[in-house]
Amino acid sequence: MKYLLTFAVSVLMSFQVMAADLKSKDVTQWMTSMPILKPWLEQHESELTANISEPNNPEVVFKESVPALKKAGLYDELNGKVKKLGYDNVEQWTNATQQVTFAWMALEMEDNKTQIEEAKAQFEAMKVNPDIPAAQKAIMEQMMAPALVMVELANQSSDADKKAVKPHQGKLRTYFEAEQK
Repeated sequence: MKYLLTFAVSVLMSFQVMAADLKSKDVTQWMTSMPILKPWLEQHESELTANISEPNNPEVVFKESVPALKKAGLYDELNGKVKKLGYDNVEQWTNATQQVTFAWMALEMEDNKTQIEEAKAQFEAMKVNPDIPAAQKAIMEQMMAPALVMVELANQSSDADKKAVKPHQGKLRTYFEAEQK
């Protein structure tokens, strides 16, 4: 759960409409900024979580993260850090973060389409299986909800964003896989 929250907070600070299409340089800039920002985000995770109404719901985390930074008195500090990394403000960095992440996820899903379709079919079969108790189904659905939200958001990535991320896909995969450990 800690990984999900750290990931969601560090990657998706707000749930805003996607900004202008990414360029390759935007992806490179983001990849350079994350190793610098990640320790700070992890250090302040509990303060941010305390100001998010539903920290296990990615959609709520996305929507409330920038206000949570402000409530915790951390916005100005993070804003100074992202400015030093070439962003105009936290919001610009979070938009780039969203776009890079979702475009990468969309590309990964395209590359693993068969496996994803099989997983969806298994999930749907579980939901209608009369031999599985309703309480167990509810737990499984609750566990899957954050992933389903992320998939839906990834599916909204623009073709231009995916094109900008594509040359960096392998490096991003390595980065995100390291985050899960």
